[in-house]
Amino acid sequence: MIINLKKFLLSDDLVYNVSDRLTLKDKKFLDENKLNKEIEFDGKFFKVEKSLLLEAKIDYFYSENCARCLQEFENKVTAKFNAIIVDELDEDYETEDMQILIKDSSIDLEESIKQLVYLSMPMKALCKSSCKGICSKCGINLNTDKCECNDFVIDPRLEKLKTLLK
Repeated sequence: MIINLKKFLLSDDLVYNVSDRLTLKDKKFLDENKLNKEIEFDGKFFKVEKSLLLEAKIDYFYSENCARCLQEFENKVTAKFNAIIVDELDEDYETEDMQILIKDSSIDLEESIKQLVYLSMPMKALCKSSCKGICSKCGINLNTDKCECNDFVIDPRLEKLKTLLK
């Protein structure tokens, strides 16, 4: 996604709002991460002294298997980020804000968005917070079926006491 900031840079405005759907072109990246190719972008550019700052968020959908029941579902992720718009990247720059390079009064957000997607994907995702998962004995999905397995577990240290009852 390329955003042209020429009008904003030449104006006296201090804030510039951008709201758009961006389409990632990297098919390999989309397939590896099971991403929907459209990502919603909402951002505000700010002129602060001689700097240009970006405060933004992205919303994207991707397919994943639930960590408990192993069923595939579509997950939505919202990631917020801040960036400083620079003419030249500084390798020694240390802060939480990203650096985005500006060329000819335009910025390309594709690589920054791809990095943000990698960083914001959850390690484990659940199809719903109340997911019951699968039975550890028979493997049945407890969200859809009732298991007939015996849930009564005896502490192995007390297992010998069972013989006294006979």
